[in-house]
Amino acid sequence: MKPPTPSSSPASSGIHVSRGVTLRIPVGGLIIHSDGDDAPRIEIAAVELQLDTCIHWLEIAMEHVAAAKLAHVALLSASPNSPTLGTLLDREFKASVQAAVASATFFESLHSATMERIPAQSVSAIGKPGSRRARYTRVAEQLRRSFGLRKQGTANLRSVLGEIYRFRDEAVHPSAAFTQPVLHPYLKLGVERRFVMFSFDSAHQLVRAALAFSKILPSRDLSKRPKGIQELGAYLLQICAPLYLAWEELYGPLLDAPASAP
Repeated sequence: MKPPTPSSSPASSGIHVSRGVTLRIPVGGLIIHSDGDDAPRIEIAAVELQLDTCIHWLEIAMEHVAAAKLAHVALLSASPNSPTLGTLLDREFKASVQAAVASATFFESLHSATMERIPAQSVSAIGKPGSRRARYTRVAEQLRRSFGLRKQGTANLRSVLGEIYRFRDEAVHPSAAFTQPVLHPYLKLGVERRFVMFSFDSAHQLVRAALAFSKILPSRDLSKRPKGIQELGAYLLQICAPLYLAWEELYGPLLDAPASAP
């Protein structure tokens, strides 16, 4: 069975604009009919919709890090001989993998959102399609230009993205090679290395980093950035505010405290 294909024209019943969706009328989409002395009649012949999925991927990441925590807590209380040990280990692994992928995809979504808004002359300077540069460095460069990051901020972002994309790549390009078992830090048993790599601990760090940068980047002074970037920044801070509160209630501070002066 083939998946449904979206229709090129909206249903006659109208258009629903969901959260994160922007509607615009393209050139030629607004028609004004004038019938002599009668008042002009306006017809909307075409509209276009755009979906910003940044908030959706952050929510997906939050949902899966919570699932990883539940499995992790249950795993810690299970005995080494428990028949549920494998199920719990598998459950933590799957939730952590999805949290990692969602964290990386948030940055992919943010990258796309900024590409739609940054001036065209700046876009050409970003890594060209087919470039051999690592994907995370291209994403970091686009976000640097968009949000006006300086040297240290860019270095921090690039370092974080390098780690997030390392986990993403392990998840979406899984190796089938045989490897030596590694010691699980809590179970004290040998397991396949990815059952250690993808855990609640790593998921917690990756999701926290994605959520933190969703706040750090738009919180910068964007007054000299393009209007579209300013609007995107304000939107991110507004739409993600409930997630910031939820994180701090569940896991503690979202952002590290600034280093004190010596």
